[in-house]
Amino acid sequence: MNRFLCAAALLLAGCAANPHRIGDVTEARALSDKGFAMFEAGDYMGAKTALDAVIAYGSIDDKDYTRRAAVYGALKDYERALADNDKALALDPNAWRTHNQRAMFHQRLAQYDAAIADLDVAYRAAPTQLDLLRRRAYLKVVAGRFKDAIEDYDMLADTGAQKAAGILGRGVSLYLDGHWREAADVFTGILQKDPGDGLTAYWLGKASLRAGLPIDLAHFGVHDSKDPSWVMADVLLTSDTIEDATAKIAPLETRGTGACEIQLFYGIWRVLRAGGTGGTPAFQAAEKRCPADSIEASEARVELGRLFAATAGN
Repeated sequence: MNRFLCAAALLLAGCAANPHRIGDVTEARALSDKGFAMFEAGDYMGAKTALDAVIAYGSIDDKDYTRRAAVYGALKDYERALADNDKALALDPNAWRTHNQRAMFHQRLAQYDAAIADLDVAYRAAPTQLDLLRRRAYLKVVAGRFKDAIEDYDMLADTGAQKAAGILGRGVSLYLDGHWREAADVFTGILQKDPGDGLTAYWLGKASLRAGLPIDLAHFGVHDSKDPSWVMADVLLTSDTIEDATAKIAPLETRGTGACEIQLFYGIWRVLRAGGTGGTPAFQAAEKRCPADSIEASEARVELGRLFAATAGN
């Protein structure tokens, strides 16, 4: 087998005998720690080889499996990562960190309900870990479970450290669920406290137009014309033609704004300012360009659903 094929085969089955020799449990534990250090240093294949040897030796320590799962995750082999998480949980079913890790791999495979179920277990076991609650709320938005997400974001809003994330998340969830006036009220409250928040201004512009509410962003003070979110908010509210909107939005690509956000903007503009004409291809482009587990992709899916429903209704 040539060198290239050997390297390609290492991940699947190993091209040669494992070079590590383990004499006792102490050596196994030391090699596991070494493998984890190699993983942290970015030597994923070296880490996998070490952890393969530890597990083959007959380790009964769940962290050997969670460590190798992390290696598989770094290699984007999520199915094997999940299999190792399952083996770790068979040894320690109540390990919340393992459930949290497994949730991440389910998320990468777009298995959102399974990821949420893992976070349910993790958060029950570690209720002080607010990041678990924040991630669960986020995934509920991605999965289109907006009412469930609102419950989680309300819980976050009752905390100190994650209060701002909880309030914004509630507004976004209300918006995506079609409660535009309520969402506008949430976004208005945020901007009153933080007038420079361009992202919230953009969400407020969308919610206000949808709810038929008058809005003047200048009311919240001077904004940053270099902030892409403020630019999008302004263009959404002031540009009457797609030519004018495009002329102002297209330059954002040279300032780091991705095709995901720009295509999503064009879809929103066409829905709110052009009666939906041309909205479907823009949202389809956004859905293709946005990460599947992003809020932007969720918004694109929601808007496509609305457009298809409107078409079917006609």
